[in-house]
Amino acid sequence: MATIETKSYLDNARRGWFRRGGIFGKFVVSFVGLVVLVLVVNGGLETWFMYRETTNILAKSQSEKASATANRIDQFVSEIERQIGWATRASSTTVEQRRSDYALLLQQLPAIDRLIYLDGAGKEQLRLTRGQVVVASGVDYSDDPKFKETRDKSVWLSPVYFDGFDPFIAIAMAHAGRNPGSTVAEINLKFLSDFIDQSQSGADIDAYVVGPTGRLLAHSDISHNHLGTDFASLPQVIARIKPGGDTMNLGHDPNGRSVLTGSAAVPRMNWYVFFEQPLSTALQPVYGLLYRTGWLLALGVGLAVLAGMLLARQLVTPIRALQVGARQLEASDFGHRINVRTADEIEELADHFNRMADQLQGSYSRLEQKVADRTRDLAQSNSELKALEEIGRAVASSLDTKAVLATIVTRAAELSHADAGAIYSYDATRKVFELAEAHALDQSFQDKVRATRIKLDESVLGLSSKRREPIAIPDLSNAPNYPLKELTLSAGFHSVLIVPLFAQDEILGALVLQRRATGDFPASTVGLMQTFANQSVLAMNNARLFREVDQKGRELAIASAHKSQFFANMSHELRTPLNAVLGYSELLADGLYGRIPQKALEVLERIQANGKHLLGLINDVLDISKIEAGQLALALDDYSVEAIVQSVVASTGSLAQTKGIEIKTVVPKGLPMGRGDERRLTQVLLNLVSNAIKFTDTGGVEVRVKAVNGEFNIMVRDSGPGIAPEDQTKIFEQFQQVDNSSTRKKGGTGLGLSISRQLVDMHGGRIDLDSTLGVGSTFKIVVPVRVNQQRHSA
Repeated sequence: MATIETKSYLDNARRGWFRRGGIFGKFVVSFVGLVVLVLVVNGGLETWFMYRETTNILAKSQSEKASATANRIDQFVSEIERQIGWATRASSTTVEQRRSDYALLLQQLPAIDRLIYLDGAGKEQLRLTRGQVVVASGVDYSDDPKFKETRDKSVWLSPVYFDGFDPFIAIAMAHAGRNPGSTVAEINLKFLSDFIDQSQSGADIDAYVVGPTGRLLAHSDISHNHLGTDFASLPQVIARIKPGGDTMNLGHDPNGRSVLTGSAAVPRMNWYVFFEQPLSTALQPVYGLLYRTGWLLALGVGLAVLAGMLLARQLVTPIRALQVGARQLEASDFGHRINVRTADEIEELADHFNRMADQLQGSYSRLEQKVADRTRDLAQSNSELKALEEIGRAVASSLDTKAVLATIVTRAAELSHADAGAIYSYDATRKVFELAEAHALDQSFQDKVRATRIKLDESVLGLSSKRREPIAIPDLSNAPNYPLKELTLSAGFHSVLIVPLFAQDEILGALVLQRRATGDFPASTVGLMQTFANQSVLAMNNARLFREVDQKGRELAIASAHKSQFFANMSHELRTPLNAVLGYSELLADGLYGRIPQKALEVLERIQANGKHLLGLINDVLDISKIEAGQLALALDDYSVEAIVQSVVASTGSLAQTKGIEIKTVVPKGLPMGRGDERRLTQVLLNLVSNAIKFTDTGGVEVRVKAVNGEFNIMVRDSGPGIAPEDQTKIFEQFQQVDNSSTRKKGGTGLGLSISRQLVDMHGGRIDLDSTLGVGSTFKIVVPVRVNQQRHSA
């Protein structure tokens, strides 16, 4: 039916052409124009789609390479930090031990250029390079960020700096312990070139790393040796390093050539990795498509003209078929095929369209497969990273070895696709392995394993530990020396992976994974399990260190209690004979046993003065010992603060009169009655007033009292030399005095202020100090008016 209608249309066209002249030519011209239009539109759309698709795929590929490289750099820096952290362990306490650890660290990590050990005061005690060792140089780093920053945080990373043409960073890490020092490692960033060399990035791809300001840190082209070059003017770098910046697909290189670019950040370091390919190279497929499209267009025009003049009737249907096919391709229906059987160039053109559709469909299918494969790989990597993160949190936040090992073995079995798993600990005394934790193993199986002696020298576990490398058994039935062979086979497991657990030269145990199927474990799985094994070692070491610290803490507490009890007992024992010495010396001085020569009297006066000083020291030590031993109890009763002030002024009046200074008191009438230990509060005020008189040579001392909001405020102000700010906290510590010659001449034990502060604390109050050098000092006692219960001093 369609053929009859087409023939009728052509006959009418011929008759019209003869009547009006050139109508057949108009048909041919119109037909050819239509074909040209279709081919041009189709080629243009395909070129545009190809351009966009090519640029998107290549940009994504570059970004994935940059992201993978950034992750590897970040992991490498983290590994450096971990190795440096090993060198800061508390077990290394001498310079020689540090030197040995540092030498081992330099051998294992070529990226480290220099290691420096700083003591707790920021002084350099050791500097080690591959060609030089400097011990106890004493260089002061106390104001350097490499030392100061580790006071507030355990790890500090410096900004990038350049030494010549080489970029460096410094990693400073605090040591454990009281008043710790720190280790400073200077890292040569030339190692970044290993992550972006052309063997990995590709011959026609440039890769480079820039710092936070856009300066070049590494480049894949070894001939590009101008490290430190400022790349901040490149548009893709500007877009990345600006605050809140993002990646861009198109940019240009330092020579002004357009490039297709992908980038990723190394967030913790604030570095950026770029992978770039010249746009002219990246668009070669598009240029090829343009060439093929042009060729097809020319061929189509020729065929259309020839067919229009010779076989107009046969051309209508094939052209319509081509139109339909082109539209299907334009709509991305690559499964559509053009079925033309004209046995001429039109059929060939249709075949070209079909082949192009086949190629596009194949490319699309391969792209989908690549996307699916990459998505699967990324999902697997994400699962592994999440598992490692979970284990890292467990190791860092918990000292429960059982819980941490359970997490490790569970995650290890999941990620290795094993059917079961177990962690064995090693008893070095008996030289046997014991089951520590298991996953997906029956309790009866675990009981039988625990009842089996797995010896070091007679098992694969021991062999793996001695070799310090994993051992995979693809078929357990052929294993000659697996100690649990029959038991494991009877439980349905036929392949085993053993990963040793060791710390330095010490065997800690083994991680064992079991599968029901036979076959080798992939190398990637073995490597991942080694990482899990390292986490297990950390958990074991953490638990052991915790037990040691806990034991030491209990021993120190017992020793402190014994010390306090000893001082309390000795103070009692010393005071009794000393009182007798003072009593007899006073009787001798009074002439009770006869007249004493003048020189002998002077000696007796010295004996009495020194004896009274020693008695005061013994009393202070007794008070401190009682407070520390928790044996000092306050005698709470009503008292008059006015009476306390008068008693203290009366006791110290002669000393003030001797020095020629005046004691003033400001005590308002009507003060409420207080409740507390009157004798101890008098002792506190007497200590403060005596110190004020002792250290004041001119001027006077003032005692002022007031009651505010249910508290007594007692202030002792003097016009003495004052106390420096750095000494104001120290003077309240035991056996501490202001460290200058004029102060030392005044004497004292350094216990008075410490005892006073603790006595006031026991009343629920406090002592404040306000002092200015050259002006004087003001001590302020604040205690509740009514103390109903003694507070235990810290």
